[in-house]
Amino acid sequence: MTEFTPEQATRNPSPFQPGNILDLPTELLLRVISFLPTAAIRNLMVNRLLRSVCEQALYQNISILKSPRRSIRLLETFLLRPDLALLVRRLGIDFGWRYPKSFPQSQVPPIIQPDGLAALSLAKNIHSLTLSGDVDWIWAPYMVPFREVIFQLRLLHLGIPFLSDPHTEYACVFPPSDWLEETWDGDLGHEIQKLLQAQPLLEELNLPSTSGKTVASLQANLQASDVPSLKSLQAPPDLAVVFLPLAPRLESLNLTIDDWGDRLFSKMETNSAATRSSVRRFTIRVWDSDEDIWFWSNLANIFALFPNTEELSVGINSLTSAKDVEPAKYYFEKIANNVHVVPSLRSVAVRYETFYPETPGIFEVDKESIMDFKTSCPLLETVVDPEERLWTFRPDRESSGSFVPHFVGRFIITEGPVPRNDLSAPEESES
Repeated sequence: MTEFTPEQATRNPSPFQPGNILDLPTELLLRVISFLPTAAIRNLMVNRLLRSVCEQALYQNISILKSPRRSIRLLETFLLRPDLALLVRRLGIDFGWRYPKSFPQSQVPPIIQPDGLAALSLAKNIHSLTLSGDVDWIWAPYMVPFREVIFQLRLLHLGIPFLSDPHTEYACVFPPSDWLEETWDGDLGHEIQKLLQAQPLLEELNLPSTSGKTVASLQANLQASDVPSLKSLQAPPDLAVVFLPLAPRLESLNLTIDDWGDRLFSKMETNSAATRSSVRRFTIRVWDSDEDIWFWSNLANIFALFPNTEELSVGINSLTSAKDVEPAKYYFEKIANNVHVVPSLRSVAVRYETFYPETPGIFEVDKESIMDFKTSCPLLETVVDPEERLWTFRPDRESSGSFVPHFVGRFIITEGPVPRNDLSAPEESES
């Protein structure tokens, strides 16, 4: 074997060999392209190989939850190009266009009427599905064929952002009509159970608020065998307590906003025994202190429900007036003073929602407050503050064994290309 001295290598460097992006493995090329904006991906379709990879990047992960017209266009594409439908793995789609009172039916192409079922059934490889705008698909008798298509999928993730429960006060939101069967007297809990039984591989489940009758039905009938693979749950607390004793493998729990009190906490404490040690990611969204005094007075007890939490996220929704609104720092410090009950914590994020974001200093927190988190949880690695700034910790050069906060940058979560707006209505585009 020929050997070179450092001097020889410096005097005679190897000639640079220009590479070709097409020489990359398809998996790596797909990964690179997935970081590009949608418009840029379309511009790369200059040959057969790049077109194939770009189509995978465009269609593997689609999220158009608040875009009924984009959803219609996508379903049309599925019918015209069934091969593209087979590329879809993660789909978030808006079916609100099905309802005459919320979308002009004259703008729904005949090819996908009446319900888009033929188009959706072509996407047979979906493993993550989120349906928005369709409020009655789980229970309405006329939606049986639609449910059968969903039952045929092998889902790992199912998201239901909103659900019309005919047993609740939603009647005031959805008045009786020809498309919402208010007179249905079935059991919504039973219908949800059948949906879960059809998805034995389901690992992630997002459920909306529902009626007490539905919660009671699930409480009485849901079995561990209905959710054998469940690892992640997003739901209101009163619904989450139904699933907690049945999912010992649960790793991630996201509790949506609700009114806390002794009764709810007691149920949560009792039912969480099976998952108390397994939950590693705990997310909770709450009202401000004016709306939920009990929660803010019992913060440590809430966090202690899942003592092995490694990732904690708290979202605060403030409904108070501009005059009475508390700055984010007030809640940030409260949380910092109560996280000592989760000593394994490695990351924490605090988000603050208010009607008055323009209020000077409303989102500001100081470094001392950030350092309080590290003091309470020595294993802590990162903090995201209400200004969406990412902080980490560096050794303090002036004090051995101590740390100081270090600002990394803005913390932005992206889940692939998501269109900002829906397509324009035909009459708008012609003007």
